[in-house]
Amino acid sequence: MRPGTKLAVLLVSGALVWGLIAMALCWREKPQKKAVRVAQTALYASVDNPESVKVIAVSKPDSVFGRCYIDDEEKMAIALSMMKVNEKVMSQTGDLGGMDFGNPALRELMERQMSSMSAMRSLMSIDAPDSPRKPFSGWKVKIEYEAVSESGTPYRSEYWFITDRDAQCVVSSFEIPLL
Repeated sequence: MRPGTKLAVLLVSGALVWGLIAMALCWREKPQKKAVRVAQTALYASVDNPESVKVIAVSKPDSVFGRCYIDDEEKMAIALSMMKVNEKVMSQTGDLGGMDFGNPALRELMERQMSSMSAMRSLMSIDAPDSPRKPFSGWKVKIEYEAVSESGTPYRSEYWFITDRDAQCVVSSFEIPLL
């Protein structure tokens, strides 16, 4: 074999190996896309009546650092949403004085609101504004959807899913009822 042929075979085989490695890296699913896919799968597993779910909007995955999942703007938006739900409940029940426990729509709305408030309290961190930023820990995906509860009552909510950094699994999730 000529000396030039040996070198050509080595170069071609090296280029082929590195080309295959580059193709494998390009075809691998990006964590952001995977986070959305994992969140949508978790949504259908989380609701009572998955066949009635109609997804309205899916947010772009957002980075999460440490255990601080909610920023100040999101806290305000959630508080506003909860205030609207609270006003509706209070107006329909006469400030809870005339609560009709037989009304499934109102009862389910109150259950979703109380559950979301509990989740919010557990997820909010009280860090000093000048505290150092925690390391990247995962992805946050919000899915707005409409569904029908088991009792047949239609509702609209936003489900938040926090995944791990590789978007392998959902670390935390909570629902925010919308009007």
